[in-house]
Amino acid sequence: MSKSKKPKQDTTPYKNYSAYLKSVDTSNVDNTLGNLTSYALNQSKNLMNNSNWYLPEVNPEDWTLSVEASDEARQRAEEATFNSVMNYLQPQFEQEKSDLETSLINKGLPVGSEAYQRAMTDYENAKNQAINQAAYQSVLNGQNAYSQSLNDAIAAGNFGNSSLSAIENAQLASNNAQQGLMQQIFNAMSGSPSSYENQQNIFSVDAGKAAVDYQNALANAKGGWTGALTGAIQGGIAGAMTGNPYAAAAGAAAGGYSGYNSNPYSNNGINYSSWADVLSKYKTNGSK
Repeated sequence: MSKSKKPKQDTTPYKNYSAYLKSVDTSNVDNTLGNLTSYALNQSKNLMNNSNWYLPEVNPEDWTLSVEASDEARQRAEEATFNSVMNYLQPQFEQEKSDLETSLINKGLPVGSEAYQRAMTDYENAKNQAINQAAYQSVLNGQNAYSQSLNDAIAAGNFGNSSLSAIENAQLASNNAQQGLMQQIFNAMSGSPSSYENQQNIFSVDAGKAAVDYQNALANAKGGWTGALTGAIQGGIAGAMTGNPYAAAAGAAAGGYSGYNSNPYSNNGINYSSWADVLSKYKTNGSK
């Protein structure tokens, strides 16, 4: 019986790739990762005390969304204006009334006369007009104070909101700067494995080679014994045809030995010189 040997699956690429991976220098990546880890640890310890990382937190309630004018400011302005004017006018009113009464008496107009009464009415009208003018001016100043308080509140709100916006922008800029720096470092390391990643790659390659070796070993065992059985049957038949029972037994033994060696998947291409060598090989390896 003759068959050409079929090559088993070649594991040379696995071996070469595994050897290459084991030669890769990962020290730069490992050192960089170590530095980043140490930096992150130190920053986390000093986060609350490091002004480069920490900025005041901006809460929604910190923003000024509406303002109100001050009615108290209006009242104060009205009262202050009116009192100031009346403090100035009141002495004048008293002096003008006294002068008028003296003038009317000197003119011979008795108190209660029509001419006297008309003169006093004109005086009271002028006095009331002055008082009304003072009241109008006080109301006007109160409205101006009210408007000014509103403008001040708006300006204060805008200033506060601008400050909060500046804080948020600073926080965003700080975060972007940190993220940009981290991204640059990660980009620089892109494609360079760490020792941990390289060990994973080596494990995967070695595991693949082991799987192929296992499949080859199964094929070796199955193929060797199948060939031996086939050779024994054929050798036994050939020996029996001679009519000698010992020849049949000898033919079966010779055929089994020849079939084991000629199987394309048996024993990694190794030819055994006798059945004793074949059985010794399987006994040593614990094969069934």
